Amino acid sequence: MAGKGGLDLLVQGANWEVLQTARYANGKWAPTKQLFKSGFFYDFTDVVQKGRLRLFIEQPTGSDVTLEETTQNPDGSWPSPTPMHGLAPVRVTSKPTRNYLAAAVVGTHVHLVYIDTTGRLMHTMEQSDGTWTAPDQVAPGGAYRNDWFESLSAASVGGGLQVAAVDQIHRTVLHTALGANGRWTPWSNVLSRAGTPRHWGMPIRVAMAGFGSSLQMVVLTNGQVAQYHTIRSPNGRWSAWDDINARVDFNRAGFNGTVLQEVTAVNVAGNLQLVFASDDDRGTLFHAMRYANGAWTRATLVQHYTKMSAWRPAGVAGSSG
Repeated sequence: MAGKGGLDLLVQGANWEVLQTARYANGKWAPTKQLFKSGFFYDFTDVVQKGRLRLFIEQPTGSDVTLEETTQNPDGSWPSPTPMHGLAPVRVTSKPTRNYLAAAVVGTHVHLVYIDTTGRLMHTMEQSDGTWTAPDQVAPGGAYRNDWFESLSAASVGGGLQVAAVDQIHRTVLHTALGANGRWTPWSNVLSRAGTPRHWGMPIRVAMAGFGSSLQMVVLTNGQVAQYHTIRSPNGRWSAWDDINARVDFNRAGFNGTVLQEVTAVNVAGNLQLVFASDDDRGTLFHAMRYANGAWTRATLVQHYTKMSAWRPAGVAGSSG
């Protein structure tokens, strides 16, 4: 693991392998290693809890999908994933399952949210005995209850869970929070609060990170290089969207694909660290950082710092602990 002030990064590559690397506090990257290979799995996410990196995946088993987990051993090795205790398999339909899994540590509990094969957002929480609660629907009811969500993210903010989802039917991003009373706030349309950027396009991915009682959100759209950042203050107000490419310049870092298709957002020692994956066959990864004072670093090519063979990235997940 990266340790204090570092970023842990997991990347899903070709042949369903999961690769692990880390960016240390001094800016150096760890050598890349392969965790394990699976015959096939849909999606994955990770958290750091009590100093240990935990991985959650959606594993097809016949006509079902089983939610599985594994925790990195102190020696750095990884056991094979096993089913999450107490959760029944989810029935599979023709709906693809990609970027449909997110997790966050809230207090002493891990919360997991996922999009099921009927398009609903579901939530479960790990209990103290290691079993998981029966899934409940995230923010049921309201105008968005029957939408197909295309991407989601979860974050611990001010001691509570906040969730966002890409709603391509309305070309927007939605936000909700789990209250202390166990009830979800109604979905809110982020664009109605933060405005709509000039080159918005179709939102395809959302990623979030909590900073105390504030939330930072990043959204990718299907424009060639159209990525945006906003902040939700403790009072619920959203800042106007900031154009990330204008700040970090992906083209200068070597971007030559058609779209940046994946992103993970992590609070690392009070700064926002982002890793983006392009859709080119070289598996290009870019790193950028937003400091607490609002300044951005230039985007850098991760492959300049840690060796990765050619593969097409299918997902990235980051965490810090």
